[in-house]
Amino acid sequence: MGNHASCLPDGPLPAASAAPSPHNLNYSFGLPGGSYCLGIARGTVRRLLDAHGLGDMAELGVLAASELLGNAYLFTPRREASLSVRWRFGVLRMTVFDEHPAHPVDARAGCRTRRRQALAGLDAVVGACGGILGLAEAESPLGGNRVWVVLPRDAARIYAAL
Repeated sequence: MGNHASCLPDGPLPAASAAPSPHNLNYSFGLPGGSYCLGIARGTVRRLLDAHGLGDMAELGVLAASELLGNAYLFTPRREASLSVRWRFGVLRMTVFDEHPAHPVDARAGCRTRRRQALAGLDAVVGACGGILGLAEAESPLGGNRVWVVLPRDAARIYAAL
C-alpha cells in the first residue's frame, strides 16, 4: 500500500465564503411530484437570488423556474424533479431534471417537439432577453430529461422592459 496522503490537498483548505454572493450561488434540490411544488420553488428561487445579490434577476428567475418545473410536471406527472440554480461565468444557470420515461427511438423526436412547444412562451422571453433555453435527454444512468436556461445579468433589465 502506498502513501494515501498524496490524494489530500496540499496546504490549508481555502476559507469558505462568509457571506452569500453571486459567486457562491450554487444550489440543487429535489422536489416531489405535484403542482404544489411550483409555489415552493418560486419562493425558494426568489429568496436565493435575493440573498446572493441577484435580486434584480428574481422576476425572470422565478418565471424560468416555474415554467421549467411546470414542463417537467406536465410531461412527467406525479414524478420527482430536481432544480439547480447556479451563477457561473457571469450568467444565471437554472436546470431541471425530471424522470420522464424513455421512449422508443421513433417516438423521441415527437415527444421532444411537444415539450419544446410547451416551452415556447419561456423560449421567446429567454431569447428576447439574450438567454438560451435548452432541452435534452439526461445522460445515463439517470435517464429522464434535462431542461435549462442560461440568463445573462442584463436579461433582468431587458425582461423588465418587455
